Parts: sequence; structure tokens; C-alpha cells
Amino acid sequence: MSEEQRKLLMELQIADFNVIEWDLYMHTHPDDMEGCQKLNEKTTYAKKLRKHYERLYGPLTILTPRSCDDASCTPWPWQV
Repeated sequence: MSEEQRKLLMELQIADFNVIEWDLYMHTHPDDMEGCQKLNEKTTYAKKLRKHYERLYGPLTILTPRSCDDASCTPWPWQV
């Protein structure tokens, strides 16, 4: 795994963590409109980052459709 790939994966993990934290916050503060906006922003950013990562390095989970008919089939992150 290249250093660039590691950095991007770490950034994605941080983004996913932020989404989880804001989601948990919203469970205890359902009327916080600023928190809701933050959750939406963090979710959008994490989705964008995941799409970028998967376009460059392949899918992160089995839930991401992929075709192994061509040379773009890359190893899973835990196989590297």
C-alpha cells in the first residue's frame, strides 16, 4: 500500500468516525439544527471521500459493486 493510499484511507476513517459521532450526538440532541447540518456535511464529505478512494484503489467492502473481468480488480485492503 502506497503512502498516498494510506493517507487517503486514514482520512476516510476519520471522516467515517465523524459521521458516527455526529449521528450519536443527534440521538441525544434531536432538536439541534446546527448539529443536523453538521451531520449532513460530514456524511456528504465521507461519501465523496469514499467514492474518490474506491475510484483510485478499488472497493472497500463487498457492498460496492465491482467487475473482476478486467485489470482494474485490485486486492482488498486487508490483502495488501
